[in-house]
Amino acid sequence: MSSRIAIVALVHTLVLCGMIGMRQWTLATGVAVVLETQPVDPRSLFSGDYVRLGYKVSSLNLDELEGDKQFRHNDTAYVVLAPDGEYWKAVSVHRSRPALTLPQVAVKARVEYAADTMWDAALNRSVGMRHIRVRYGIEDYFVREGTGRELERPKADEKISMRIAVDRFGNAGIKAVLVNGEPRHVETLF
Repeated sequence: MSSRIAIVALVHTLVLCGMIGMRQWTLATGVAVVLETQPVDPRSLFSGDYVRLGYKVSSLNLDELEGDKQFRHNDTAYVVLAPDGEYWKAVSVHRSRPALTLPQVAVKARVEYAADTMWDAALNRSVGMRHIRVRYGIEDYFVREGTGRELERPKADEKISMRIAVDRFGNAGIKAVLVNGEPRHVETLF
C-alpha cells in the first residue's frame, strides 16, 4: 500500500516539475514580444493578488486581418503578430499553425467569443463583420502582495504593457510587466 502512495506522489511531483519546466522553457527560449494592455474592468482590475489583463490583440476583426475567416467558440486559433513600432500587432489569424516570415511569431489562442457583427457603442452602429475574442493564457498575472495598486491605478504619465515570450509551438508566457517601457515586475523561477 505504501509503495502505491509513493508512486502516486512521485507521479504528481514529476507532473508539477514538468509543468514548471515547460513554462521556464517558453520564457527562456521564446521570442520576446511587447503587447499593449487594455483595462478589462476599469472598476475592478484586481481580485486578490493578481492582475486581470486585456490585450489589444485579444479582440480581432477578421475583415481587417489576413487568414481564416470562420471561427467558433472554443476553436484553436493561431494569431500571427508582427512588430509595429513600440508594440506588436495582429496581422493574420489561422486555424492551424501557419508558415511565418521573420520577425513574425504565431501565438496559440482559444476563441472565447465569435460573432458575425461587432457593435461599436460609441458610434451606435455595426462596424465590422466576423469578430472574435481570444484568450492566450496570459490574461492573469500574479503579483507580490501589496504591489498591485501601482498597476491598478497607474499615474497619468504611466503606460502599462507586457513583455511576453512566444515559443516555437505558439505557447506564450509573461516575462515582465513594463511601466513606460521599463521592467517593473520580472518573472523568475522563484
